[in-house]
This record gives sequence, structure tokens and C-alpha cells, in this order.
Amino acid sequence: MNIPVPEKPALADENSVEGLEAFTEWWFELLNYAQATNDFEPLWAVTDKGCKTCTNFEDFVQASYSDEGWIAGGDVKVQSFDSTLEPTVDGTIDSYVSTTQAALTVYGQKGAPKEYFDAYSEPRVGLAISAHESGTWRMYDYGDITVSND
Repeated sequence: MNIPVPEKPALADENSVEGLEAFTEWWFELLNYAQATNDFEPLWAVTDKGCKTCTNFEDFVQASYSDEGWIAGGDVKVQSFDSTLEPTVDGTIDSYVSTTQAALTVYGQKGAPKEYFDAYSEPRVGLAISAHESGTWRMYDYGDITVSND
């Protein structure tokens, strides 16, 4: 598989809204790369080990690749980004990221589809929690924001 690791944009280290946006978009490219290759090293290099969403995602991907399986599709694309760059009480920065995702199919070792997940073309809003540390951004966690009608 000849999928190159996404290159970090120069702006992605800047401690600004534009820098955080560039970092966040690149982080999603690394997420897509990890899903397509089962190589999580580049993603974890810029992500806090406490990221529960990332750990769950890695577990899903690794299980999909076990027994010579693979994943096709599923790329997440950033549609919009919003952050005030105001630190929270713990010093992190909250950003609201609107994403869409292509349909995803998990294949078994003989090429038969095992699981299928529909695309979502209506953007979903998620919360990205990041911090600028030692001259670069780090992702602490990411998750969809769900609205309850209870």
C-alpha cells in the first residue's frame, strides 16, 4: 500500500486560530491515513494518549484489519471550523468542527464485505479539544456533539 503520510502544513504550528484550524484539518488527514493503513504512529505523535475517541477508533480499525481484513472508504472531511482560541479552565482550547464522512466498508480476508457504514453528507458538529504546547498543537480529544431531545 503506497499511501503517503499527510504532510504537516507550516501554518499548523502557529498559535493562532488559523494555525489551530490548519492543525485540526491535518489531524483529520492523519485520522483518515490511520484508517486506510492501520498505521497509527503519525496520529499518536500529535495526539494525547488519553484521547478516548482515538483509542476506540484505533481498536475498531485494528479489529477490522485482523485476519487480513481491510477498510475501504470512510474518509472524514472538515467542512467548517470555529474557535475563539480562549483557553478553558484546564488550559485547553475548544474548537467546533463540522465534518462529513464517506461510506465505509470493512472487508474480510477473502474480500467479502463484513460491515458497512453509511456516509453522512449532512455535516455533523464535533468538539475538538487541543492545546498549544512547546511550539506545536496537540489534540486531546474529539467527539461528536449530540443534542438530546429528552
